[in-house]
Amino acid sequence: MEAEFFRWWVADERTGVQRLTAYKLSRVNAERAFPGAEPDPATREVRVTQGGCYSPPSSRPGMPWA
Repeated sequence: MEAEFFRWWVADERTGVQRLTAYKLSRVNAERAFPGAEPDPATREVRVTQGGCYSPPSSRPGMPWA
């Protein structure tokens, strides 16, 4: 299964300034973490995943998914 991942434009809660997320997220995970966030098309990456676009709950950034 293929899933799209992007870095997302989100508004900083304190300043209201738009910034990009540090990590690429799927649409599902970005909506859950940052409601209303907009994807940055230049950062689009398509990944082949086994379980859809949800990352395992025990995964950490930079670690391979099991």
